[in-house]
Amino acid sequence: MNTAAATAAVAVKAALPRRNLDALQRQLFIYAQDLRDLMEQQTLLQQRYQLVLQSHGRNTQSADVLLGAIPKTIEQYFVTDSQGEIVRASPGAQRVFASGGPELKGKFIWQFIHWSHLEMVTKLLAGFVGVGATGALEQRKLVMKDSATQRNIIYDALVMPVRKLDRLEIFWLLNAEVQSDLSDIENQNLMLMSSDCAEGLLITDADGLVCSVNPAFSKITGYSGADIVGDNPRVLSSGRQGTDFYRSFWTYLIDAGSWTGEFFNRKKNGHIYTEWKTVRAVKNESGATVSYISAMVDITHRDSEAQQLADLAYHDSLTGLPNRRLLESRLTQAIANASRDGTNFCVMYIDLNRFKPINDEFGHEVGDQVLREVSARLQTTVRQSDMLARVGGDEFVILLQSPVSDEDAYSIASSVLNALNAPIQLADGKILTIGVSIGGARYPVDGDDVQTLLKNADAAMYGAKRFGLEFSFFETGNTVHPVADLGFEIWKALERRELYLLYQPQVTPDRTHKLRGCEVLLRWKHPLLGDVSPLTFIPIAERNGAIVALGYWVFETACQQLRKWQSGGLPHLSLSVNISSRQLQDPQFTERISHILLINGIHPSSLELEISEADAMQYLQDGRSRLSQLREMAVKIAIDDFGSGYSSLSRLGSLSVHRLKIDRNFVRDLTQSTAANAICECFIGIAGAMGMEVTAGGVESKAQMDLLASQGCNLVQGLLTGKPMLADEFLAWALPTERQPSESV
Repeated sequence: MNTAAATAAVAVKAALPRRNLDALQRQLFIYAQDLRDLMEQQTLLQQRYQLVLQSHGRNTQSADVLLGAIPKTIEQYFVTDSQGEIVRASPGAQRVFASGGPELKGKFIWQFIHWSHLEMVTKLLAGFVGVGATGALEQRKLVMKDSATQRNIIYDALVMPVRKLDRLEIFWLLNAEVQSDLSDIENQNLMLMSSDCAEGLLITDADGLVCSVNPAFSKITGYSGADIVGDNPRVLSSGRQGTDFYRSFWTYLIDAGSWTGEFFNRKKNGHIYTEWKTVRAVKNESGATVSYISAMVDITHRDSEAQQLADLAYHDSLTGLPNRRLLESRLTQAIANASRDGTNFCVMYIDLNRFKPINDEFGHEVGDQVLREVSARLQTTVRQSDMLARVGGDEFVILLQSPVSDEDAYSIASSVLNALNAPIQLADGKILTIGVSIGGARYPVDGDDVQTLLKNADAAMYGAKRFGLEFSFFETGNTVHPVADLGFEIWKALERRELYLLYQPQVTPDRTHKLRGCEVLLRWKHPLLGDVSPLTFIPIAERNGAIVALGYWVFETACQQLRKWQSGGLPHLSLSVNISSRQLQDPQFTERISHILLINGIHPSSLELEISEADAMQYLQDGRSRLSQLREMAVKIAIDDFGSGYSSLSRLGSLSVHRLKIDRNFVRDLTQSTAANAICECFIGIAGAMGMEVTAGGVESKAQMDLLASQGCNLVQGLLTGKPMLADEFLAWALPTERQPSESV
């Protein structure tokens, strides 16, 4: 853009009314949300497609057909992560390298590699994660050590990277060397063709000429080895896929090293069939391609599965209800019909009020049971002409398609409330209760297009939730209480300086009540809605990604405040800050935290990061937590609300956790419940033995605090010892030399 054009563009932007900019930002936000939904749907479709194809004989973990053949053809193999840690091993490898001893899982492959090959293995691993990494197999000679005799065994090895949605796995396929003078392809034949499996296997040389096939290939295609060895696999071509397809296939295979997809081929008897195929290039140590290995399964008979895929595109996989895509299609049709006939209809947005605590406390399996039960109950409340859809985690929409009066809408809303307010009994005997908030938007008075109707029904639902109503129309909520689109407004809250922090003291439970730290709590004061509960806006921020930006603002603001306190004479104390899994997934998380600490002159040991028990388990399983880098910097890690999930202290020990925060539900019942008392004492005792400290939250009585002190609890926080306070109020509270807790209700 030239200078004059750039100047004009700036002038035009400056002249735009502020409301136009806000409208543009809002529209961009809506587009971003739609894009996220589409990406999630694409991922779900791909996962379902893989499951459908697996029913034809593939491995349960991937659509890569070669993975299905490995357990049946290779006796000895390891699977490691990108760092060389063994995540699983075949029985044959376990027998040779563990010699009846402990599991190989958790050990590192370096322990079994001869020292002379360590550098080669290091380069292999680095090549799988570096720039230009491909899916090609690497063929190598590997010298490894037998655990029992410590003798050296020479292996012909194929090393295969498998990239999944959330991790990289590396398969080490081993075959003890029989003859040292065999060619690369002859060694591959010995490894892969020695036993039968359901997957058809074919090996070609670098020029694409067939070198060998297995019995399953012959069974699928009708071609024996004598028929096809020395020929080109194009003899299988059905003619349905033209030159462009094969050109694209070879371009991708050469660049990426691996290809998985559909071929329409012709059997020897002339019948056309569909095969799902994986083709991988095999490279030697110099980087040259020496062969190609193909694995395939016949997926011709899949009409029902294709229909399942079509259903999935328009239905929710958990409940079977129509999804947002089908809902929007029906809404478009309803608008066209109502516009033509001069009639009206209503959209009702339903949100479960207490679903997240249920999910957090009992886990996702229980959460799924609740959603299925809610779905079943909602279906009993709608009329035959209506449509019920699930559009989010705990969000449902009812489309009242026929002409509907306000009284009709209120009647159906009442039915929904009665159905969902009744307790839910699960299969294991648990009895749960959930609340519900409903918002309504009517065509055409509350909107005359799909997005406006859904947005306004959603806004009416948030208005009902905010002001304690069970049901509200958009027009009513908008007239009595201006209702904001909180999903959009949360992004603007930082810019408008609507967020602020409170600090709740953490003190020792002994007679001194010595101040050791404080928990940082995020609050939002909306200009129209007033104080918005964190229980409302935090889940929204986590869903739409705003939690990452909010989290960095909390870190930076709290560190700046700590520096001011220190300058004001406040002794050393720790900041305890909550983080979410979305924040930990940010690749720059560690660097950003380190930078914020550095520019504010805060020692890392003054920072304690609180992560939920469920998120901690997720990162423990992934094995790639960025938390380890923070621990090396001396940042402390705490597990929030311990006891509300399903983890164990021994598993958390591998995360080098510094502190456990006991779930406030146990503290609440501490003086009335023998079980709660015993559980707290058990947590505190075992944590102490493992070198962890313990904080108890929600302490509201002196009896609770005294009991926790006698059990060895290190810190307490709650209304008894200090409510959440603004920064200046906290400083004034913290400076007096003597503080005595007062009994609080």
